[in-house]
Order: sequence, then structure tokens, then C-alpha cells
Amino acid sequence: MMRTVGKVLAAAIVVAVTFPYAAAPLYDIVPPRPFRSALATAQAQIAQERSDDSTAWYNPYATAAGTWSKVNVHLHSRAWFGATDGRKNSLNAIDSVYRQLGYEALALSNYQRIDSLGNGWKHLPCYEHGYNIQKTHQLVLGARSVVWLDCVLPQTVFVKQWILDVLRPTAEVLIAAHPAFGRPSYSEHDMTLLSGYDCIEVFNHYRTSLAHWDSALSNGILVWGVGNDDCHDVSSDGETGVCLTLIALPPNWTPADLYHAYRNGHTIAVRTQHAELPIGVPQQSIIGDSLVVHLGAPADSIRFISGGNVIARFGRRARAALWLPRVADYVRVEVYATPAVYALNPAVQLPGGNYHKRPRLQENLPLTVIHRAIWMLLYAHLLLYLRRNR
Repeated sequence: MMRTVGKVLAAAIVVAVTFPYAAAPLYDIVPPRPFRSALATAQAQIAQERSDDSTAWYNPYATAAGTWSKVNVHLHSRAWFGATDGRKNSLNAIDSVYRQLGYEALALSNYQRIDSLGNGWKHLPCYEHGYNIQKTHQLVLGARSVVWLDCVLPQTVFVKQWILDVLRPTAEVLIAAHPAFGRPSYSEHDMTLLSGYDCIEVFNHYRTSLAHWDSALSNGILVWGVGNDDCHDVSSDGETGVCLTLIALPPNWTPADLYHAYRNGHTIAVRTQHAELPIGVPQQSIIGDSLVVHLGAPADSIRFISGGNVIARFGRRARAALWLPRVADYVRVEVYATPAVYALNPAVQLPGGNYHKRPRLQENLPLTVIHRAIWMLLYAHLLLYLRRNR
């Protein structure tokens, strides 16, 4: 009898763990469509290609307005009776520390749970989704509900896309959390295929994920860079005020204003110490055919990056300009000013500033049906095996 019960229990665990993998769709992988190819298609629809064909670069900061403010939406407090990491963080301690550091907006992102920070902070419903062993997590900002679906074992890129697709309708802003952390949680190859999220956490106190960002951008996946402490202990200098997002917010801003800024690239990711901004807030603009960066004070280094490679570098100056090459799909800027690193959002070649996000992974319905049918047959075989051994 005990042996039978053990077999049933083992079978139940197997089904519970594998069922999400059985339910996940299968996808076709379509070729990448860099931003420049979208531009060329749009231009061809308007007129024949001319000998003086001009480029059309889009700067996300051109529409940013308001005051640049410090924001952190990856922050843990005591939750689930202290079972999760964050048990050392009381709401009063969080309030005291982050007010001293000059933050304008905070959001608690406890695992699988939406909590309010209180203490006068505007409520930004948020949680960190995911309980798998690979730490493939997502920040669900402006969350309307908690999604419990996850695949606890290592995830294929198809499973990761499926999770993003399920989370998408429940969030105002969807952020790929700490890609380089874990085993990793997202590989650089994953980022060449995944879409359906708004931002990528390039700065997190655990890891820096700039290479993952370049992998997405180089394959025509337009997402914006953000930084977050991912703080589990506000008494630790190594994880408090070390990664933040600068966001342009209007006076008397509302949560809707903050979500709009995230979705439209009005963000600057910063890695620093004690929330310091040694050169203030960099200003990025396009003047003529050049990408221009203005700083409040000379920086140690200003780097222009495209395709994951540094294409220009300038030292000890407060202004730098780069002629935008027509062969580049995007150009982004990193500013190094001890102790801070600023990662600005890219200027990209877009038709009229519009970009249709064509996913690289498109569901193959016939293969998905076959895939699920095979799993159902395996479950049926398992059930018959248990009945024979009762």
C-alpha cells in the first residue's frame, strides 16, 4: 500500500512540474528585422529610392519633459512570513533610507505578491514574477493581478516567450529582470529572439547586462534600459542606492505618467554609489546628422556604441558629438564619471519615429497542437501504468 501511495505521489509531482512545459506553445523563428530595414521598407512605400536618400533617426528623449527623478522599482521587504529574501527590510527602514537618498518614486517588488509601501509614497503596484531554479524573473509594474504560472526547471527560449506573452496583458510595464544573473536567467542569445517586454534591467546590484541589451537592439528588438537596486537589505551599502533609473516626470505626476515614461524611453539607467549623480543628468539630442550629448561637468569617458561595439570614445569633456552612420541600426551612449556609469537609451533609425514590433518568435499552431497531444499521450500512459500497479 505504501509503495502504491509513493508511486502516485511521485507521478503527481511529475505532472505538476512538467504540465506548464506541456502547455507552452512552439514557435517559428523569423529572420531579424533591424530598425534600418523597417525604415527602408517605409521609404520604399512612399517613393522610389533617391540618390540623396536621407536617414531618419529617432531620439526617445526628444519627447521627454519634466524633472529628472530617481526611481527604483526592484525592492524587497518582509513578505510571506519572512520566508523570502527581504525579511530584514521593514517599511520604515526603506522609507527612511530612500528619502535620504533623494528618490522620487519607489515600488515594492516582492515575489509573487503586490504590496504597498505606504509612508506617503505613491502606490505603484508591482511584483517580481518567477520561482524557477534558473531565476528567470520579470518585474510586473502597474500589475493588475498576480500570475502564478511558471516553469520551475530550466526554461527554453520558447517557454520564456510564452511567460512574457502571458504576463503582458496584466502589466503597464514589463521588465526583463537581471538577465546576466542566475545561470543566466536570460542568455545573450535569448535576447536576440524574445520580445513583448518594454525594458531590460541593464544595471542591478547583482549583475550588469549591457551585452544582453545590445543583443536585443542588434536584432531589431527595441527595448529601453533601466537600473534597479534589487535591494534585499537597506542596511547594505552594496545594494542600496547603487543602481537606479532617472525618469523625466511632470509636476504632480501620477502613476500613469511614470508608466508612460518607461514605455517611451524617457529613462536613463545609472550604476553608482549612494545614489550620487556626479555630472547631473546627461542630455541627448540629434542636431543635423549628429548625436550630441551634453553633461553638467566633464566626464572621464563618453562612449558611443552600436552593434555591441564601441565606435567612438571621448575623454575628459562635457560635450561629445558623433555623426550618425547610415549603416548603423542604432547608436547608444555610455557616460563614465566616477563613481557613476550612465547608460542612455539608443537613437535608432525609424520611419517617422514609428516602429512596428514584429516578434521574432511566432507561434506555430499545428506544431503546438502536436506537441501538446504527445504530452497528453504520455500522461495517459502514466495513468494506465499506475492503474495496472494498484
